[in-house]
Amino acid sequence: MSVPRPADVILPEPFARWFASRGWAPRDHQLALLEKARAGRSALLIAPTGGGKTLAGFLPTLVELSERTRAPIARG
Repeated sequence: MSVPRPADVILPEPFARWFASRGWAPRDHQLALLEKARAGRSALLIAPTGGGKTLAGFLPTLVELSERTRAPIARG
């Protein structure tokens, strides 16, 4: 069994600020899905209505997109 890591180790700072600006904290399953995605693993999430499943599903992609460096657009 793995030991859960704190949110500040898993969640990039801009996303942590976004949660904090709303008075929220990421839920354990949201962080777990982010960690699994970074490890190249898949997961099945079952949570109650209002449990943050949609954000859990999109969070890994949003983080990945935010971390990509943008290539300059060639204009010609």
